[in-house]
Amino acid sequence: MSRATRMQRVLRGHLSLARICNSPTVISNVLVGVVLAGKFWPDLRVGLVMLAMLCFYCAGMYLNGLMDYASDCRERPERPLPSGLITRASAMNVMLLLFGAGSFLLLLSGGIPFLCGVLLSILMVCYNRWHKQHSLSPLLMGLCRGMIYLSTFLACATQYQTRDLWQVLVASTLLVCYVTSLTAIAKTERRITVPTSIVIITLFMPLLYIITRLSWSTLWLLPLAAGFVGWNWYSISLVYRRPRRLVGRAVEQLIAGISLVDALILAVSGSMVGGAIALLAFGLTLCLQRYVRGA
Repeated sequence: MSRATRMQRVLRGHLSLARICNSPTVISNVLVGVVLAGKFWPDLRVGLVMLAMLCFYCAGMYLNGLMDYASDCRERPERPLPSGLITRASAMNVMLLLFGAGSFLLLLSGGIPFLCGVLLSILMVCYNRWHKQHSLSPLLMGLCRGMIYLSTFLACATQYQTRDLWQVLVASTLLVCYVTSLTAIAKTERRITVPTSIVIITLFMPLLYIITRLSWSTLWLLPLAAGFVGWNWYSISLVYRRPRRLVGRAVEQLIAGISLVDALILAVSGSMVGGAIALLAFGLTLCLQRYVRGA
């Protein structure tokens, strides 16, 4: 094997380990926090927060690979770490570098965003430590995503009222519900059981953001809501498919659907440009997942 080929394989291994294909969903998450903070055009601070969240996301994926090493050796030996394509020492160094870079970038945005980054890191560690043993671990994953909304909001809002904070907390809660549900679905991949009705219902909770704000002037949002429902329904159908369930594919599609949640919230918040970017992020995620596995 030539040196160039080896380097290409290692690079692809790092991209796979970082789940880089799902990174557009992180960008659309940040856009929601930006818009809810009252900013409709990006500036330097928005760029710093976006880079920070991408660093945290990729760091969390490296952490997942490191902490799942033993089980992956048994169940997924083809993955970058078990296969030996990437050494654990190398993955550890990249993970620490990403966590450090993300923390530094948030520190440049202020003390409160930095503390949010610390909390996000703790949630990531807790999830990866207990996700195979604890039934409530999907909630920790959901909280990790919800923290992106909150961290971005606190980093970008120069001043805000209680109503503004309440709005971002509601949006964060709905995102937490969605991600918790898709994570619970992912946990059924190697089990005989299928997701419960509560898990499925929770997946559609973001619709409440539109339903509670529906009026004659917002009826144009219904096609977007219908698209969200249709995509979720199609993805869930793969989980119940017989004779061969396609849980992994369903989870990848639902991860891409995170950007649809963002598009709903952005559109309701009055940001047509943000909603359009979120839809582009959805499509880009699906496209990238064709080359790098998203789950």
